Amino acid sequence: MKHQAGFTLLEMLAALTLMAVCSSVLLVAFGQSARSLSQVARSDRLTHAALTVLDQEAAGPLTEGTRQGELDGIHWQLTSTRQQRQLFRLDLSLREGSHQARFSTLKARL
Repeated sequence: MKHQAGFTLLEMLAALTLMAVCSSVLLVAFGQSARSLSQVARSDRLTHAALTVLDQEAAGPLTEGTRQGELDGIHWQLTSTRQQRQLFRLDLSLREGSHQARFSTLKARL
């Protein structure tokens, strides 16, 4: 009688089960990674919009009050309050769909 080399059916089933478990773990990890990248992209978009609005609105003379507008589908509201004689606090709120962000900074005018 010849001795045949190879895998038994039980060994093949065990290997396939192990491969299926590992694959499902990797798929979950990739899904979470994709969601994280999406959140980072959304956050970056709001941050870049905030920098643009603050640069544009603070370039001219600063006055107390509230201004609002829209930039590439992002709604923004900027509130400017005088802190001291030549110091203004700028509070910026941004909203894109259900996502919101808030930024604050101080600007001096001489």
